[in-house]
Amino acid sequence: MNSTINERIVKLIETLKMSNNAFAKSIDKSSTAINYISDGKGKPSYDVLESIFKRYPQVSRDWLLMGEGEMFRTSAPVNKPVDGGDFGERVLMEVRRLFEEELKEKNAQIASLSRMLEMTLGKSKGVSSSQVVSQGIRNTPFQVIQGAELGWVFKKFGS
Repeated sequence: MNSTINERIVKLIETLKMSNNAFAKSIDKSSTAINYISDGKGKPSYDVLESIFKRYPQVSRDWLLMGEGEMFRTSAPVNKPVDGGDFGERVLMEVRRLFEEELKEKNAQIASLSRMLEMTLGKSKGVSSSQVVSQGIRNTPFQVIQGAELGWVFKKFGS
C-alpha cells in the first residue's frame, strides 16, 4: 500500500519519538504547519521539506518524497538529529545550571545562619556582632534585632 507524503511525515515523527510540536521546533517551523500536514489538510511546502532534510540528513529523500526504499539511509533509525542539537538536552543543562546557582545561594545562607547561631550561643570567636549583622543578613530572609533580655533574636521578614 502506497502512503501519502503526509502519512510518511507522521510516521517519521512517530519513529523519532517526538510530538508534532517538538518536531516543528526541531525544524524551526510552526506547530500549526506540522499539524496541518499531519491532519492531511495540506501538503508540505518545499520550505518544510528542505528543513526536514537539513535537520535530519539521515532521512531518505526517496522514501519521504516518493515512498520508495527505507525511511533512513542507515539500517537503524536515529533518535537524535545528527548535529547533536537536542532541545531536551539544552533544557536539562539550563535546569542544572539554575539548581547549581540556587544551591550556592542556599549554602551561603546556611553558612550565614550558622555564624548567627554561633554568635547567639556565645561560641563564636573572632566574629563581632556587627560582622554577623553586616555579613549574615545579606543572603537571608531574616533580620537580626537585639532584644534587651533575650540577646540576639532572629525574626523572619513579614512575621
